[in-house]
Amino acid sequence: MIKQKNILMVSNGHGEDLIAANLVKEVLKKAKKEQINIGALPIVGKGDHFQNLPVDIIGPQNELPSGGFARNSFINLLKDLRAGLLSSIYKQIKTLKKSKNKYDLSVVVGDVYILLLTGFFKGGNIIFLPTAKSEYINSHYTVEKQIMKKYADIVLPRDQKTKEDLVKHGVKADFFGNLMMDCFDIKKLDFNLEKNSIKIGILPGSRKEVYQNMMDFINVIEKLERLKKVKYEFLTAVTGNFSVNKFRKKLLTLNWKVIKSANEHVRLKMQSKNGYSNVNIIYNGFGDVLDQAKLFMGMAGTANEQAAGMGKPVIIFPGTGAQFDYEFAADQKRLLGEGVKFVERNFKNVAYSIIELLEDDNEYQKRSEAGKKRMGDRGAIKKVSKLLYDSYLKSK
Repeated sequence: MIKQKNILMVSNGHGEDLIAANLVKEVLKKAKKEQINIGALPIVGKGDHFQNLPVDIIGPQNELPSGGFARNSFINLLKDLRAGLLSSIYKQIKTLKKSKNKYDLSVVVGDVYILLLTGFFKGGNIIFLPTAKSEYINSHYTVEKQIMKKYADIVLPRDQKTKEDLVKHGVKADFFGNLMMDCFDIKKLDFNLEKNSIKIGILPGSRKEVYQNMMDFINVIEKLERLKKVKYEFLTAVTGNFSVNKFRKKLLTLNWKVIKSANEHVRLKMQSKNGYSNVNIIYNGFGDVLDQAKLFMGMAGTANEQAAGMGKPVIIFPGTGAQFDYEFAADQKRLLGEGVKFVERNFKNVAYSIIELLEDDNEYQKRSEAGKKRMGDRGAIKKVSKLLYDSYLKSK
């Protein structure tokens, strides 16, 4: 008789839930149904990425105002406290205590805070995937490394440089690649684009400033058309919370033409006043946007990293919203190095940067290789799931 093994996935954030959910899918491919039972404890939010998977979602599942960014500002912290932050933490601790003898292994995806919670209140075998810090921007503190040494069997950071620093300080660590590179599918979708056009991607982010970010990108496009009169197709990858109607209202002042799209993946197609550019708003086709665009303009977090990791240079510039401000953009430049090109907030200079990357093959190739090197190859989730299965789940 096969002895059932039990895994608990602990994650704290949208991207972290996505990584954990994709790990679950990969592990389930290797294990028989009777071999494995999986629980998920989403520390932030409701764990939407786990909803359609055969896992037990445990814990309070509270959606707090900061979305997991309480530590980033005192105002966010106050809002979360009013919305029941302390109560949520108490319930999460109770959940971890109850799961102490239920799960053979914990896979912790996020920051050292949830590693400490899991290690102290649950204990047992832990694989830790730290997503919040990198040696390229913000090193782990000495106390954080001590917590890793105390509670984690192995630490799998987001880049090679961070792995080398952890190993130097006595942490058992390895690097298989950034797991976010496996969190999208390329389905070979056909967006009905003009064959001889230049394909450029747009990554406007997923927060409420997405509409203003799109207006900034349209300003860049209009500058680009004046500098280089050729046919462009812009592929804009948006999330499910993007409202086409809200964006249409923003467009009213621009005299852009809205074209009816027969393509099921293109929710809205617009043509510029001069007719050189089409902007395609695409749902459920993120991987194919990454695959088909030659380069990107981006005001996103993870999506910019994924594009750079695909070898597609990303031009970034500070926005006017709360997320992609100057500091965030500068941090992303340090994180991705030459994989992104940082431009000051000047739409004409952004347009010039696009032309440079389209026309200078050496510059393009340099930035393409740099992005791939920083993010690592695709396939990390398979490698981590193999480690997990061989070390903890395979029948001995």
